[in-house]
Formats: sequence, structure tokens, C-alpha cells
Amino acid sequence: MDTLRDIAYHNLGPYPVIFYLGLVGYVLLLVTAGAMGLSRVLKKRRPVKVHRRLAYATLLVATLHALLGIVTRV
Repeated sequence: MDTLRDIAYHNLGPYPVIFYLGLVGYVLLLVTAGAMGLSRVLKKRRPVKVHRRLAYATLLVATLHALLGIVTRV
């Protein structure tokens, strides 16, 4: 637990790692939605595959962000 807490609050520049994970998760969420919107505009199947991979990446980053957030409060 202490190791995860140390990782969460390790500073990269002026902010801790957990802050950057939140930003990356939010950006991935926006890009994932954009990929689906792009597939509707272009009417191609390829962006749907990209959308699925981005969704998995978003879930991974968001889960790690949530785990580090919970560990810091326990």
C-alpha cells in the first residue's frame, strides 16, 4: 500500500503522477468519442477498430487512476 501511495504522489514536474493519469484518462476519453464520431462521418469500419482499442486504453488508465486514488485515502 505504501508503495502505491508513493507512486501516486511521486512528482513529475509540478504535479503528482495521479494528476497526470487523470489528464491522460480524460484525453483518451475525448479521443475515443472523437474516433467514433469520425467513423460516422467517414462511414468506414477502420475507425471502429481504433475506437475499441482506445476504449481499452481508457479503461486501463482510468482503473489505474482510480486504484491510486483509493490507495491514497486508505
